[in-house]
Amino acid sequence: MDGSAHDSDAGGDGDVPPDLRRGLLDTVQRLAGIGVWSYDDRTETLYVSDRTRQIHDIADAGALTVEELTACYSAADQSRVLAGFEGALEDGEPFTADIAISSEGTTERTVRLRCEPYREDGTVIGLRGTAADVTDEKLRERRIELLRETNMRLKQASSPAGVAEVLVDAAKNILGLVYTTVRLVDDSQETLHTVVVTEECVERAGERPDYPVEDDNPASRVFRTGEPEVYREIGPNFDDWDRGDLVCGIYVPIGDHGVLSTGDVVAEAFNEQDVEAAGLIGELGGDAITRLKWGKRSRAI
Repeated sequence: MDGSAHDSDAGGDGDVPPDLRRGLLDTVQRLAGIGVWSYDDRTETLYVSDRTRQIHDIADAGALTVEELTACYSAADQSRVLAGFEGALEDGEPFTADIAISSEGTTERTVRLRCEPYREDGTVIGLRGTAADVTDEKLRERRIELLRETNMRLKQASSPAGVAEVLVDAAKNILGLVYTTVRLVDDSQETLHTVVVTEECVERAGERPDYPVEDDNPASRVFRTGEPEVYREIGPNFDDWDRGDLVCGIYVPIGDHGVLSTGDVVAEAFNEQDVEAAGLIGELGGDAITRLKWGKRSRAI
């Protein structure tokens, strides 16, 4: 399947003028947030709409092969999609795949690719389909998963440090926030100590420091105010602390026990869903540590 792309609208729409056909198609794609594509197996040509290109982060307006269209997929996902396309051509079975795309930085988007075979005189002659960015839908699903799995694990944590481990693991492996750090305040309420940090964060930002609670930095402010802070872009002169390659960040409170922070190597990498999800796990972690401390006090009594 190495046909090249073209932008012509093949017939089938009766007397509807081609310009009107294209205008209607563009309107539908814009309103629905989806792109369309088609593949003619007889001529090995691929039609890819502008919206489909945008969804795949393809700026080039030139001809594309199916392999080039799917080049931003992981090797495993590309093989899966190409096998699905071949199966649809051979067996006439529709195919749907959710693909994770991370063309810049680390924050993944999810693209849902659908295709259906079309026939002429009973013979499959090509494929038609859609491409849609379903990242928000997947994030909602992940939040539900996050609530269920993280709550169960937090109930098993036996210390604040154990809670921090669960939070960082959830941020990284469920939400895809790989550059994450958890700091917890000491008993004197004077210092936010770095308790858990991902390997990826250390690799790109260096060893993460402890922060004085009264310092003028985002983590310390968030701890003092209890309000999250989001920075779409962090420049080299942002404050006196080194963050290595990280150029944006989210800081959320962990109750009144600490702060969870996460960053990215790409500016403006985070959306509102990321902020809400980070805040959610911070809230869960705060509740878990509070339960642990109340349990410890009860046993002491």
